[in-house]
Amino acid sequence: MLGPKRESLMKIKEINDYQDFLALKDEWANLLEKCQLSVFSTWEWLSTWWKNFGGDKRLVLLLAIDNDRIIGIAPLMYSARKIFGLHRGKISFIGIPHTDYHDFIIANKIEKCLQLFIDYLKRLPEKWNYLELPEIPENSKSIPILTKLSKTLKPFTRCPYKPLPESRDAFWNSLGSDMRRNLRRYIKKTEEEFHVEFADYSDSQLCTEGMHWLFELHQKRWRSKGLPGAFADEKVRNFHLEIAKIFARRMQLRLFLLKLSNKPVAAIYGFKDKKRFYLYLSGFDPDYSQYRVGNQIIAYTMEKCIEEGLSEFDFMRGGETYKGFWKTLSRWNYTAIITRDIFSIASHWLYTKILSKLNL
Repeated sequence: MLGPKRESLMKIKEINDYQDFLALKDEWANLLEKCQLSVFSTWEWLSTWWKNFGGDKRLVLLLAIDNDRIIGIAPLMYSARKIFGLHRGKISFIGIPHTDYHDFIIANKIEKCLQLFIDYLKRLPEKWNYLELPEIPENSKSIPILTKLSKTLKPFTRCPYKPLPESRDAFWNSLGSDMRRNLRRYIKKTEEEFHVEFADYSDSQLCTEGMHWLFELHQKRWRSKGLPGAFADEKVRNFHLEIAKIFARRMQLRLFLLKLSNKPVAAIYGFKDKKRFYLYLSGFDPDYSQYRVGNQIIAYTMEKCIEEGLSEFDFMRGGETYKGFWKTLSRWNYTAIITRDIFSIASHWLYTKILSKLNL
C-alpha cells in the first residue's frame, strides 16, 4: 500500500567562489530561458561584472534547489562600509551600480524561494545590517512577494521606453510634429554639408574599435560640461570592452557610429534581447551639436530596430528630458530594503539620515 506523497524539501546552496560561479553557466542559461528577465540577468553580464568589480566584496550567490534541480538564483554580494566609525554591512544585487535592471532569477515557487533566500541570509555570520534590492522592474513577479517581506518597497527610478511600430513611415508619424520637422531639417542640413555614414560596429571583429570611439565621444561630451563621464574609470572601460565582445559573439550587441565625412561624431551602445533594444549609453561630439547628431543616431537606431522586427526601444533608467522628445511611455523600477532585525531598523534609519546630511 502506498503511503502519502511527501513534498520535496527545497534547499539553499551558497556559492562564494568565483570558479564555482563560472561553472554555473549552462544551468544559469537553462533557468533564465524560463524567466521573463532582461539581458542584465544573464550569467555573462553578472559573471563579467564580478570579475572586474568584485575584488573588495564577498560573493553570496544563493541557489534554490528542488529535486536536485536549480529553480531559483539570488545573485547577491556582501560589502561593508564605515562612516564616522559606524559599520554598515550590506547585501545587494551583483552588478550595482552598472546594471539598470536587477531581479531574482526564479522559474517557479517564487514566494517559497524568496522566503527561503531571506531566511538563509538572516542566518549568515556576516554582520550585514540591511538587504538593498534596487532597480527591480515594476512587472517583476518578485514585487508582490517583496511587498510582504520588505519594510520599504517603493518606486525609485523612472524608465522611459518607446513602443516601435512595424514600419519606418509609422515610426516617423509617431513623433511629435515639431520633433519630426526639426529632425528632418537637421538631417537635410547634415547631408548638404557632409558625406553621412551610419556605420555598424556590432560585429566581433569591429566592436573593440567602435567601443573606443564610444568612450572618446561620451567622455568628450561630459568633459565639456565639467563632469567626469561614465567611462572615466579604466575598470569601467575594461568591463564594457569585455561585455561588448561577449555580446557581439552572441549576436546581441548593437553598436553604431555616425560619421560625417569619415569622422565619427556620435555613437550608440546597447543590446538586443528578444524583441527589445536596450540603450545602455551613447556619446556625441559637442562640436557638432548644432546638427543634433545625438538625435540623428537615435532615429537611425530606431529604424534599424524596426527593420529587425523589434517591438520596443528601452531608454532604461533615468528621466532625462531628451527621452520625452521621442513620445515615450514610462515604467518604474522599485527598490526594496529588508533589515535583519529590530536593531537594524533603527540603525538603518540613523545611517540614511547621516548619508542624506552629507549628500553621500
